[in-house]
Amino acid sequence: MEETGKYETQLVIQQEVYDMLIYAYPLLDNFPKSQKFSLVQDIKKSMDAVLKYAITVNKKYVKTTTLEKMDIELSALKVYVRLAHDLHYFKGANNYMEFSRRLNKIGNMLGGWIKAEKAKSGNVLPEKTYVCAQCGSKITAKSYEYSMRNYGKALCYLCQKKYRD
Repeated sequence: MEETGKYETQLVIQQEVYDMLIYAYPLLDNFPKSQKFSLVQDIKKSMDAVLKYAITVNKKYVKTTTLEKMDIELSALKVYVRLAHDLHYFKGANNYMEFSRRLNKIGNMLGGWIKAEKAKSGNVLPEKTYVCAQCGSKITAKSYEYSMRNYGKALCYLCQKKYRD
């Protein structure tokens, strides 16, 4: 049953990308004629590439590389869309906001999928361990950052308290 759920999640991303295309193509028709063969084409090519990667990754056994390529293409697409917004090519702020919302939703789903695939394949970077400079006990990253900022060295909570007194 779990495998079915994973497959459905993969298809959800593909459907989200498809829905984004359906939403975006009419918006791109309203761009200035001067942009029809430049920025509009770049946006369409990026959207098409994201869709192609979504389809491709569903067919592959080892997915990490394709997912990372899809993530790069999605990042480029976000830049193109932001550029179009900054150049005032979208008719109304709501069009840009909805387009961005769709891109972010796909990005969040994609990020989760990449994380899951890396965990499955064992390609997750190990968490950095921090040690108190006074007593040698393990400390959290948050404690490490706080103590470095306030005391100039890695200290656990108890040693920070002693250092203050």
